Amino acid sequence: MNQVKGFVISIAIVIIVFVAAAVGSGLIAEYFGVWKKPVIGASAAFIVVLSGYITAPSHKQLAAVIWLIVGAISAWLLAGNSYYPEDYEHAYQPTMFPLLLTYLSGFIAVLLCVFWHKKRHNE
Repeated sequence: MNQVKGFVISIAIVIIVFVAAAVGSGLIAEYFGVWKKPVIGASAAFIVVLSGYITAPSHKQLAAVIWLIVGAISAWLLAGNSYYPEDYEHAYQPTMFPLLLTYLSGFIAVLLCVFWHKKRHNE
């Protein structure tokens, strides 16, 4: 029962962290005047995978991979159509850049978790 409770708490934390990361990175991107969609996606994916790994009571690597998969599916559904911003050379043309950057960021976070896990268990 403690494992179930731990994973329920972990899920709640990851969802709260996701919202905070998305809002925070969106505000930061807007402040610096950069394209928000790839910044929000990449930072949220990275933080979700890391927080899922950190907060999981056990099976941490598996939790990170599951959060990557859940995040990838969610990003696909939430991203919708992406177009280059109006001040870019290819303005208003469709692009997969924000989604691909989101996936890459999540994958890098999983790799970081795997290396971190190996380092912690080799010591």
